[in-house]
Amino acid sequence: MGGDTNIDPTRTNDASLNTLLPTVIFYTGQSAQSNAYVASQYVQQLGSVSAGGTDALFRNEFASQWVNLYLNVIPNCNIIIKKAQASNSPYYSGVAKILLAYNLSIATTTWENIPYKEADNNLTNFSPKYDSQESIYAAALNLLNEGIGELGQAASLFSPATDDVVYKGDKTKWIKLANTLRARYLLHLLKKQGTGNLAQIKEALSKGLSSNADDFQLIYTERNFNPWHSVALANNTGNLSVTFGGHWINYLNGTQYSDMVDPRLPLMAFKTGTNPQYIGVVAGKGSTGSNTVFNDRTSFYGWFCRVDAPVQMVTYSEAKFIEAETQFLTGGGTKTSVGTSADVQAAFTEGIRANMQKIGVSAANITTYLNGLSKTADKLTLSDIMVEKYKSLFVNPEVWVDVRRYDSDPTIYKNLTFPETPNVDVKGAWITRGVYPTSETSRNSEVTKANFKDLNQKMWIFQ
Repeated sequence: MGGDTNIDPTRTNDASLNTLLPTVIFYTGQSAQSNAYVASQYVQQLGSVSAGGTDALFRNEFASQWVNLYLNVIPNCNIIIKKAQASNSPYYSGVAKILLAYNLSIATTTWENIPYKEADNNLTNFSPKYDSQESIYAAALNLLNEGIGELGQAASLFSPATDDVVYKGDKTKWIKLANTLRARYLLHLLKKQGTGNLAQIKEALSKGLSSNADDFQLIYTERNFNPWHSVALANNTGNLSVTFGGHWINYLNGTQYSDMVDPRLPLMAFKTGTNPQYIGVVAGKGSTGSNTVFNDRTSFYGWFCRVDAPVQMVTYSEAKFIEAETQFLTGGGTKTSVGTSADVQAAFTEGIRANMQKIGVSAANITTYLNGLSKTADKLTLSDIMVEKYKSLFVNPEVWVDVRRYDSDPTIYKNLTFPETPNVDVKGAWITRGVYPTSETSRNSEVTKANFKDLNQKMWIFQ
């Protein structure tokens, strides 16, 4: 009568490789979007419509991401790996290991210590131990190395094709992604492992994403539409929960970063009323006074929330900004002084150009904007690099990692201000982590208690 309710159909061992892979990719995209929905409010790219919302640094469980990771991603990745190894199909296991590495990293930067080694237990262990953030990064980097090696093998009995809904079975692009992720994670580890990582980052980038065509993104359709479109549709029913954050808008409207209006702004946002100035939400204050929304309730939707827009997880634009930051630091640049590297300006410019081209900014407007910045290598600051990366990686979880790497420093993120009426639990500091979901604290209470840390306590990686 109704079957065994303890069996999760998304993790059946009887599913084929070409059924399991799109499932993992789908839930990876869902996790990235659900994380960004919260994280983008913490960094003020988005703003809560109601005063005292998430952008006022209130705790969040990131519950959807947790469920996706432990019910849909880790178990299915492990099944793919086992099936692929049993059938001599290393291209499948290589892709699965890269996907697993991506998901582990986004998870550890959300909660710090998380279950991994004991997480996939076939419903036999409901109290898995947590792995340290240090060990999670080591595991992720190892998975990337193994994935690159397996995708580089001469043959594979079964190979991803149309079931690979990102790269259509192009293993060269998966290898490029893995190398760019290596660069990303080595950058995360810079405070722990030192400047010796800089050479490794540049080496990984040289083998990484090389154009917008290499972007790791999940593209949606009118039948299976972009989850940000669902958020935007709330405009039409009066149930809007978030809109554009004032800090992100002010970087593009010419008031806080430069005196130019960024040509991406009218492609991303719709301005209501007669005020010619785009105005976003002041963090913690609610939408009173803002005039910028996701759509016009008819035909216009911001580029990121169109029905068929992609959820972007790793982009060529990000890779160029990693390169710019790495070159800047290699050349001796600091928070307060420019460096000596002549290569930083080219990477910085290309990061901006790539994002603008992707969004649809005209070549003429790109040229005008870049010329107006006048950021030659001898004038380019760390703040310039991080602000333009912040702008280009709109609603990407990586921005929250960047902001925490630089301690929410308003000299780096120009004019970043603490929210109005913030959550008192953060004790006047910025929030640095999600809290473990209620489902986990009730089922695995002793372990979660042992790993609990205050909302404002820095993660290992940022210390």
